[in-house]
Amino acid sequence: MAVAETSFSLSGTSLVKEQTHNVDHASDLLQFANKSRQDGRFNDIIIRMGEKNIRANKMVLSCYSKYFDTMFNTEMEEKYKDVVELYAVDAKSVETLVGFMYTGKININTNNVCDLLAVSDFLQILSVKKLCIEYLLTTITQQNCFTIQALADRFTIPKLKEKFNNFVVEKYQKVVSGDQFKKLSKDDVIKLLRSTHKQVSPDLVYTAVMNWVKFDLASNESYLSELLKFVDFQALSPKMIKDVVSVEPLVRKPDDLGWVFHDAAVQRAKEIEKSFISLGGRRNLTKVTKFDLQTKQWIQLPDLPVGRDAAAAVVIDDILYHLAGDLQTDGKNSATNIVHRMKLKEKVLKWEKVASMNVKRLVFGAAVINGVIFVFGGTDENKIKVSTGEYYVIPLNKWIQLKPMKVARSGHCLVAHNGHLYSLGGHDGTQVISSVERYDPLSDEWKDVASMQTTRRWFAAVVFNNVIYAIGGYDGKRRLKSVEKYNVDDDTWVYVENMNIERGSYAACVAQNKICVVGGLDSEKKVLKSIECYDDQTDKWSVVGKTEVGLFNHSVVAV
Repeated sequence: MAVAETSFSLSGTSLVKEQTHNVDHASDLLQFANKSRQDGRFNDIIIRMGEKNIRANKMVLSCYSKYFDTMFNTEMEEKYKDVVELYAVDAKSVETLVGFMYTGKININTNNVCDLLAVSDFLQILSVKKLCIEYLLTTITQQNCFTIQALADRFTIPKLKEKFNNFVVEKYQKVVSGDQFKKLSKDDVIKLLRSTHKQVSPDLVYTAVMNWVKFDLASNESYLSELLKFVDFQALSPKMIKDVVSVEPLVRKPDDLGWVFHDAAVQRAKEIEKSFISLGGRRNLTKVTKFDLQTKQWIQLPDLPVGRDAAAAVVIDDILYHLAGDLQTDGKNSATNIVHRMKLKEKVLKWEKVASMNVKRLVFGAAVINGVIFVFGGTDENKIKVSTGEYYVIPLNKWIQLKPMKVARSGHCLVAHNGHLYSLGGHDGTQVISSVERYDPLSDEWKDVASMQTTRRWFAAVVFNNVIYAIGGYDGKRRLKSVEKYNVDDDTWVYVENMNIERGSYAACVAQNKICVVGGLDSEKKVLKSIECYDDQTDKWSVVGKTEVGLFNHSVVAV
């Protein structure tokens, strides 16, 4: 056996300082490991996919793949085997990825990127997955954009989804005219319309719907009314109405869609609400009444099973929901979380109980986005102002908690606009506030936007003709009749015409293309019966009727 010579020494003979060297020999090591793998030396594992065998080394696989690292470093049975079986994965991609581990080189192209993304995601090779995503971000076209959307959804890639959305909005007319769009399933078309219909012109949305329906009319015509709900008919251009919509036989079928044409103009897909329903209230705990704005008549509806005030109400698909509020029991107030609903199209109207909210709350905010009920804030059973939120999934009959608001609010307003929620004003536990924050359900994040010009509590807010209105309320000293509106595009609030009467603790809705406010308390705390409506074309408020009894701390919804 050879022995290294050690009889020589320079110790004590030189003043030269010690030198430290860093030599990058990683590439040499990888080259040797790869050559050894190909030669069959030092391999301790075989990856088997059907008849395909790939020889490798556990250490190298574990270094680059979290999937293999977990397999070989935990008490899984594969840890002690010489062969690992992989099923339902692309063998060529696995071979390419193993080669990448040993060389640091990989070729990505349009032919292999989809399989490489899928397999790198499965094997948790994050460096290659990132390279695939970067490649896909540069390759989106009209021909492949829906494939890229599917990849973004399948592998949860927000950057890729954002790229798809931006591309579709920018190239909307070309995209919805192509065969790839026309061959989408109904659910995929709805998904596209839901995410883009607020970002492009109503003319283009209408064109998209009709392109898809007519491509396979026999199969798709039955979905027309469902898809046309995404078209804002009131915002269509006059040319589109006159030259296209008004002469379209599919749209002119009243039996199917229930839409009519007046003076060559199309009414919006959902018939303009002609009535509103008032529910509960401090002096009217169980009463539910419907007011017809044309006949000025009140109709009694079934009483609430449990009377309460300071609750909230919403309507989804002709189903009326009454949410939580303040129970009046033996002269005492207590927050509740109970929820009831009534199907307004049933021959026999009746209330039924559904899942209760997670948090008991009163004077909170409620709004609806895409058929989902959101609630935030309010005062809880301990009389504490809260910032918590939750949403109700109708098919599951379940309430799910959400990220809380930035500020605890009670007596505030919550409205839905363009897929976002806006929480306005209220009381934060110390004072009445004017701040406004916006919630994005997709990112589950709250962001501050411009504050109202006036602090408001116990007021009402509505979305009307693409603008958010904050109306009346209480500023901490007096009840208000001032009204201001928020322009989302330039993030500004401006005042409009005042109401005729100061109002707080009242309710409002949009019906007959006007804002309607009902009841409340005036500046002297007198309970009001009057109903007044706002016309944004004339910037005027006018009294249109009155309630049978004074109402405050009640709820109102348009139907």
